[in-house]
This record gives sequence, structure tokens and C-alpha cells, in this order.
Amino acid sequence: MIDILLATYNGERFLKQQIDSILAQSNQDWQLLIRDDNSSDSTVNIIKDYAGKYPQKVRLIEDKYGRLGTALNFGKLLEHAANDYVMFSDQDDIWLPDKISLTLNTMKDVEKLYPDKPILVHTDLKVVDEDLKTIADSLWSYCKMSPLDNSLNKIIYRNVATGCATMINRKAVEVSKPIPPEARVHDWWVALNVAKTGKIAHIPLPTVLYRQHTQNIIGAKRSGFASISALIRKLQEWPSRLSADYLMISKVYPKVKRSMLVLNDIRSTIVRRL
Repeated sequence: MIDILLATYNGERFLKQQIDSILAQSNQDWQLLIRDDNSSDSTVNIIKDYAGKYPQKVRLIEDKYGRLGTALNFGKLLEHAANDYVMFSDQDDIWLPDKISLTLNTMKDVEKLYPDKPILVHTDLKVVDEDLKTIADSLWSYCKMSPLDNSLNKIIYRNVATGCATMINRKAVEVSKPIPPEARVHDWWVALNVAKTGKIAHIPLPTVLYRQHTQNIIGAKRSGFASISALIRKLQEWPSRLSADYLMISKVYPKVKRSMLVLNDIRSTIVRRL
């Protein structure tokens, strides 16, 4: 059985399409756990409607923690995950029909090789606009990401495992809990912890239509030269982002040096712009 964790916040615009794509999966051995982060739109009503129609498949997690932000929202969901495997879902994408079965098959193959290890399996994604028109057939190519950069000394500097394209096994869940306040993003936190003691595998096929729109929290950042305004904004945000990254990474790998994070960020930014 697979627990699919869906963190929502003001997601009424695309949420139905995402849930429908999960319901349409070829593998039906799953349950969908959803926690809403104090939405002010009709998101909760949509979730309750699906939970009423599909009570064996869709469950709304209700608590008193209020607004937590994306990483800790997923963190609370991870605490409720009790099954053998966990997948993460964003609220605005579309899952391709064989996403679960393809990822699970690879997960089981890797577990045969490393039966006692935390394991993470992730796939490529197809980048689309808000109307699902193709922007890029591969997120990895679009963002100049290499799925081979999955060792701890690489993941420290750049996460290549996108949360909505990821599956982890039970041992990976245990080494990733709890997701702390220092975690800037949940998928990077999970990837760091798995890379430290386990194995990360990838599938060179897209299993998600990764929707880009004006309200993306992270989204796909295209390689190449940015506009002047975007560059200025990036420079303004850079110190606080690097500080947040350092706080998160140092909880997993205390030996990390701030100076190395700075130098690597500069180097990788230059490479992605070429």
C-alpha cells in the first residue's frame, strides 16, 4: 500500500484535475492523505467532496496546527503515513496514468539490491504551462539537472529529486521524520537524509505534467540568462536563501561549510546560464 501525501493551500483552481489524475492511476493500491494549510478559497470543500465520494481512497487530515508553510505541511502529513511506501503530490500538477506502477516497480528492484537501506526513487517531469501546453519534454534538461548527481556530496549543493516525482520506502520515511522548521523545502530535506544513509535511484521518463503558473511556490527555473529585474531580485534574496539552506543542510551534515555553499551556488548559477 502507498500513502500519497498532498499538501494544499488555496489550490481550488487546479486541485480537481490533480486528484482526478491520481484516481485514474493504473495502480490503485494507495490512499490519498490531504492536509490543507488554512486555505481561504474553496480548497477544503473540494477535498471534502472527494473524501465523501471516495471514502476508502481520500482522507482529509484535520488538526489544530494552522498555517505551517509547504515544508511543514508535508511534515505533518509524513507523520500520518503508515504504509510501506510514500509519494508526494503537489496540488496543481497532473500525474500520468502509470506514474505509481512505474515508480513502484523500480523501487522494488532497488530494494532487492539494498534490502536494508532507505531508498528514494524519482522520475523526470514534463514541464507544461497552466493550460497543459508543453514547455519542455524534460525538466532535467530544461533546468540543466543531472539525476546522476544523487550522492550526499552532490545533494548538499543541489537537490535533483523533485518532490512530486518521488517515492520513498518505509526506511526512508523513518530517517526523514520529523521534518524540522529549518527545512526550507521538504523534498530536499528527504533527499539529504536518504543520500546520507541510503540509495537514490532515478527513472529517465517523465511521470508528471509539471504545471507552471503565476502562483508556483518553487516551479521550474529555466536555464539561460534571466531578465535584469529577475537577476536583481535573485541577488537580493540570495543571502537569506543561502542562510536557510545552511541551517537545513547542517542538521543533516554538520561538516558543511557556508563558504562552500556560496562558491558552489555561484558556480552552478554560471553553468546554468551558459
